[in-house]
Amino acid sequence: MAVDRADHRLPGTARRGWLILNSPDERDGERDPDGPPSNALTGRVAGSSVQAGSISGGLHINAPHHAPLPAPAQLPPTGIFANRAEELRELSRIAATVAGAGQPRLLVLTGVGGVGKTSLALHWLHQEKASYEGQLFVDLRGFSGTGPLPPGETLERFLRALGTGAESIPADLDEQAALFRSATTGRRLIIMLDNAVSAAQVRPLLPNEGGSLIVVTTRLRLSGLVVNGARFLDVGPLGLDGALDLLENVIGADRIGAEDEYARELARLCGRLPLALCASAARLAARSRWTIARAVAELGDEARRLSALRTGEGEGDMSVNVVFNASYQALDHAHARAYRLLGIHPGPDFTVPAAAALLDVREERAVQLLDGLADVSLLLEEAQGPDERYRFHDLVRLHARDKAVEAEPEAEWSQALERLADRYLRTAVAADLTLLPGRWHLGDHYRAEARPEVFADRAEALDWLDREQDNLAAIAQERHTAGHHAVTWQICEAMWPLFLQRKHYQRWIRLYGLGVEAARACSDARAHARMLEGLGMAHLNTQDLDAARGHYRAALDLERRAGHPLGEAAALEGLGIAELAAGAAAEAIGLFGRARDVHTALDRPRGIALMTRHLGEALSAAGRHAEAVAHLTEALEIFTGLDEPYHRARTLTCLGQAHLRAGRPADAEAALRASLGAAREAGARHEEAGVLRELARVAADRGDPEAERDHLEKALAIYAVLKSPQEEAVREQLARSDPPP
Repeated sequence: MAVDRADHRLPGTARRGWLILNSPDERDGERDPDGPPSNALTGRVAGSSVQAGSISGGLHINAPHHAPLPAPAQLPPTGIFANRAEELRELSRIAATVAGAGQPRLLVLTGVGGVGKTSLALHWLHQEKASYEGQLFVDLRGFSGTGPLPPGETLERFLRALGTGAESIPADLDEQAALFRSATTGRRLIIMLDNAVSAAQVRPLLPNEGGSLIVVTTRLRLSGLVVNGARFLDVGPLGLDGALDLLENVIGADRIGAEDEYARELARLCGRLPLALCASAARLAARSRWTIARAVAELGDEARRLSALRTGEGEGDMSVNVVFNASYQALDHAHARAYRLLGIHPGPDFTVPAAAALLDVREERAVQLLDGLADVSLLLEEAQGPDERYRFHDLVRLHARDKAVEAEPEAEWSQALERLADRYLRTAVAADLTLLPGRWHLGDHYRAEARPEVFADRAEALDWLDREQDNLAAIAQERHTAGHHAVTWQICEAMWPLFLQRKHYQRWIRLYGLGVEAARACSDARAHARMLEGLGMAHLNTQDLDAARGHYRAALDLERRAGHPLGEAAALEGLGIAELAAGAAAEAIGLFGRARDVHTALDRPRGIALMTRHLGEALSAAGRHAEAVAHLTEALEIFTGLDEPYHRARTLTCLGQAHLRAGRPADAEAALRASLGAAREAGARHEEAGVLRELARVAADRGDPEAERDHLEKALAIYAVLKSPQEEAVREQLARSDPPP
């Protein structure tokens, strides 16, 4: 979008030709404290560009230095690795002949589940990584039983790891893939895509030219990747020596030497599959008095009863399920029940509190059960942030679910999932209330007196929502599928602060779309409207104003038919923000005024203040400066009385902008400096940076280029830390303000 530098006094345009638009990050007045200021042009920025009509002499573009983002180093450790010398040599040979210099190399490792594809790839890539500038890794969950990871979610993770701010990542998959290709052009990266289920899942994740190395592991052939230059390596079971080496690594050379023949038989019964060998060896390692002969006898007994999940079609091949069954049968009653019920958890991993809810035990007991299952390699233990997290290998998860189907009554399933969903929902509600205590809600849990989790501060609450978003989304989908629709839309409602502040656009749109379906299914008009309003705000954030208007209009109709005036005000507010973003200040003024009338009738001071501030912004954009200042001053008084430092800062910023448009730079500077203090008090870094940009405009108006540059450099430092899309715009401002050589 090009903007003429001339001052045409269009709605939303300020002096010096900078385009001013209201931020579409607000809904019922709650906007992202770290989102773009309402006076900034929102949108997506990829890369850096400066356009000029003509350049005379040298061109100098200077910007302050800031700490660079560390190169991604996401490859997990290899773990136990057996003798794969032949495969390692073959990988190096294939990689050397895949493509010419500078071309990406794509290798696909195929084989049955549990054969050790991931360990082999990781071991080789750790040997190769010194020749590359960074590594990206993702488990695509193609065979997890929870559904494959959509390419858009992977692209978002990769782009963030490469330094792209969340607000700069587009919602559209094709646009994300194009941005990823741009971000990887000329770079040598290792990219490992584990557990892929289709070529379509892989293609958007392929980088551009630069000599990157891409390794895909899958149980399928994925022959469609041939057109992308893929080379394939079929990974088979370990050789006997490799299998014995793996057993020796786990249970010790002395025990293998003492029962060499039984060790060979154990390797045969396990199909020489690393996963099966590790599961069997872990039981022996945990029980030093057991003989290998005993393990062989157990596996032989199981082999007569089970034939599923065979490693091949030959008569001598053995079922992987036999190994898992042997481990399962060795569990006591409590651990076996825990294994079964944990297998029905719909998300990719879980923490101790979630496991305790699912199992209906105290957290101390849950730790004992989880550790017991991890000790026999039926669970994987992983640390992520402050939480200890557990997950199943995908084959083990399927086995656990099969056992749950066999042994658990349907009523036990249902009750366990109800407990789990209730735990997640209550904690999400506690996080929402910590982050946005003044927001109105519909869900039943917001009226509960006791909550299971108390967050120390807003940062902790937001981080919890971010870490658990995969599980929350999975629970929402499971509850909807099971017919418990009210839980689904209530989870969406509680996740609102995450989407408002972290901008996970694709999940936001997808989950609130599910919330719309769930609310409609339970015939709850208010909830249906609430979900439409949330979906409308998501589309406002992605600049799809037509879609946003459609959702808000549908919500407004539902709110009116349901006789819900507070919801009606929310829909009117959303429509007003959409119109202001489109430059229709007059329409926005009417919508905000009607919304304020509703809050006035309901005697909601906070809502009145929010709508009054919106009115002030719209009046200022329309050039009605005196009215704008009066409205903003009124809103400021209310927010000061309510002790809301963020909204006080936001209102002071709007007041400063209004004074500047009216030609009162001294009044503007006073309001902006007051806003700067309030923003720092609230910890609103993005708002602080926006205020600094406005102060730079004041300095420019009074002819003080040194002060202008100082404010812009400080704003840039904040935007760089936040990885905000405003960073590039400020860099361009600084470049244009450089004195000629």
